[in-house]
Amino acid sequence: MSATEALIYSHLLLIRATAVQPRLCHRLLALLGDVQSACDHFVASEHGSKCGLKYPAALRLQERLRAPALHQQVEMDLAWLKGARRFFVDWESQDYPQLLRQIDDPPIGLFCVGDLRIFRASQLAVVGSRHPTQYGRSVVKHLVGRLVDRGLSITSGMALGIDGIAHAASLASGGTTIAVLGTGPDQVYPPQHASLYSEIQNRGLIVSEFPPGTTAAPNHFPQRNRVVTGLSLGTLVVEARLKSGSLISARLAMEQGREVFAVPGSVLSKLSEGCHQLLRDGAKLTAHEQDVLEELDLESMVSVAQARSNPSDGLTPLQTQLLNVLDLEPQTQDRVAELVGVAASEVIRTLVELEIVGLVELGLGGYRLIKPWS
Repeated sequence: MSATEALIYSHLLLIRATAVQPRLCHRLLALLGDVQSACDHFVASEHGSKCGLKYPAALRLQERLRAPALHQQVEMDLAWLKGARRFFVDWESQDYPQLLRQIDDPPIGLFCVGDLRIFRASQLAVVGSRHPTQYGRSVVKHLVGRLVDRGLSITSGMALGIDGIAHAASLASGGTTIAVLGTGPDQVYPPQHASLYSEIQNRGLIVSEFPPGTTAAPNHFPQRNRVVTGLSLGTLVVEARLKSGSLISARLAMEQGREVFAVPGSVLSKLSEGCHQLLRDGAKLTAHEQDVLEELDLESMVSVAQARSNPSDGLTPLQTQLLNVLDLEPQTQDRVAELVGVAASEVIRTLVELEIVGLVELGLGGYRLIKPWS
C-alpha cells in the first residue's frame, strides 16, 4: 500500500470507527497529532477522557479501530474509490473546499463522484419545500437560470421538490451543481432521483461525508444540511413552512456567518410562512438575481453566455489582468497571485470564473490559457 493509500485508509477507518462524528474526529487529530496516529495509538484509558468520551464509549472506539470486520469495510471503501471519477478528499487536501473548512464542525473527509473542479466555483445553496407550488417551481427555475448564467454554481441536498428542481435547472442552464447526500455516495436517495443522480455525477459533483453503503437515516439529513450551507457563500430559501428542514438550513447558514436569502410568497400560503419569518429575521428579500449578486459582492461576475459569445466583452479589470499574465504554459495559482499582487483567494475565484467561460483551463502544473490572449 502506497503512502497516499495508507493515509486514505486511516481517514476511512477513523470515519467508520467514530460513526461519522466530525467533532470527535477533530479532537482525536488534535490530541494524537495526525490521522494515522489517531487510528494506531488511541488507548481508551489514556486518551478517552481527553477527547470527551466516557470510558465505556472510549473502549468501544478502541475496539472498533482494531476490529477486523471494520478493516474489511475500509478495504471495500478503497475498492469502491477505484471506480471512475470517484475521489476521497481529506481534510489536508488542496481540493478540500475552503469555505467548508471554516465551519465549526467540518467533515474530515468527503466522498466525491464527478468533477472536483466545481469545488472551486462560487456556490449558492438553494433549499425549500419538498412539495412546492407551481409558483415555487417557476421561481427556482427562473432564478437559478439567471444565477448560473452569472457564474454561480448551485448546491443542494437532492431531496424531492425545490432541491431537485434547483439541481436540474442548473444543469439545464449549462451550469454546474453539487448534490450533498445524507447517504453514502453510492446510494440514490430518494429513488425517484435516479436519473438526476446519474446526470449530476456526469456533469456535476456528488458529495457525501458518509461512507459507501450508508443508507438513509433521519439523523443524517441535518448533518448533511450543514455541509450544503458550509460549501456556499449564501443560502436561498424558496417556499418553506415554519417548521421545516429548510429553516434549519437557514439557521445553520446564519451560524456559519453566511448570507441568507428568502423569496416572498403568498400571505395565504403555509409554504410562504417560513420565508416570511426569515425576512422578518433579517434575510435578504430576493426577487431578482441581482439581489443575490449584490449581497454577495459578485456584481462584477461576467455573464457566461456573453463571455462565451464574445470573450473580450464585459471582463472585469482583474479578469483582464489575469489573462495578460497567463500563458499557454501552466502557472500555479500562487505564482499568478504573486504576479498580479492580489490575494490568492480572490485570484482563485476569478480563475474559476474564467475557466467557466472557457478562457483558461486547469491542468498539471496550474492554470494556462486555452488559446493566445491579446
